Amino acid sequence: MTMFRIARLILTVELLLGVFLSFLLDWSDNHLLHPAWHPHARFHAALLLFFLAGASGIALWLMWRRSLEPRVAIDVAALITGAFWTPLFYVTSVLPGSTAWAGPSGAEPHLAGVLFLPNLAVALLFLGAAAAAHRISRVSPKH
Repeated sequence: MTMFRIARLILTVELLLGVFLSFLLDWSDNHLLHPAWHPHARFHAALLLFFLAGASGIALWLMWRRSLEPRVAIDVAALITGAFWTPLFYVTSVLPGSTAWAGPSGAEPHLAGVLFLPNLAVALLFLGAAAAAHRISRVSPKH
């Protein structure tokens, strides 16, 4: 198996898991279905989930179709991953009053005394996988 194919497989798993887990975790009582959420906020959150699914589907199609420029598809898949998951690390800085923690205030989890937000850990894993796949795809001159 070529390194390019391994990169495509890594990105495929990352994109599919990203969509699946986002719907599974966000279409729930602590997010989209939470009664305290404003109906228009629910609307925008649902739009974001469907946009992620659509963009990920386009990236998957690009990666697995026949192409004279298959590396462009790897670039697109990695960029979609970055565009979706990177803002989790800075959006609270540009949107006052927002938080990455979905649970009750004051119940934020800690690991070894340090604030640990699981969604940020998952985002970091997805970004790391996409970066690794992108780099791996460049190792092999052939695809």
